[in-house]
Amino acid sequence: MSNDVQKSKRYFLKGLSTIIGGVAASSLLRGNGLAVAMAYSTNTNDKTAITKVFSKSQLAILKQVCAIVIPKTETLGAAEVDTHGFIDNQLFHCFSKSAQQKAVSLLTLIDKQAQQSHSSTFVALSDEQQFQLLTALDLGKIPFGQTQRTDFKKLKKLICFGYYTSEVGASQELRYVAVPGGYKGSIPYKSGDAAWGSKGLSY
Repeated sequence: MSNDVQKSKRYFLKGLSTIIGGVAASSLLRGNGLAVAMAYSTNTNDKTAITKVFSKSQLAILKQVCAIVIPKTETLGAAEVDTHGFIDNQLFHCFSKSAQQKAVSLLTLIDKQAQQSHSSTFVALSDEQQFQLLTALDLGKIPFGQTQRTDFKKLKKLICFGYYTSEVGASQELRYVAVPGGYKGSIPYKSGDAAWGSKGLSY
């Protein structure tokens, strides 16, 4: 990863609260959260990935969840930039055993409900079936409850954190200025424009 992109991450993270909220950003960046995120090296080969919190099968479920939360469009989506691997690493280094177990339990529950509803693992479901299951989870609808809904919201924030601090997320999905200049009180914007990955969020 280039030095310019690494520098831009620092500017971008100052505005992370704009994307996921101030409280959520604070919880993700506490302790050594920022340092661990900055040091993570993307691995796009799942076969060589060494998991820390999740099993290989759970990581495969998480990859599909990432793909649904931030899908591939004109730019790579969350699954393609190894956001699932980022989350596994971030949970291991920056979160308590209790938080790790909640994430594991959530993925286990997703797969369990897929098998109960469709007699198939989550990763083997159709795109529509996966989407409908996660929609029910996102709304806390049966067979899920509000506790699982809250846990899923936390996972989605980690997905956003991982994706928008990746090189693709920071420099392609968002508009990007490697080294922002001084203060500007008004940034030109029209409906439909991408948000700023560094310049617009660095003040």
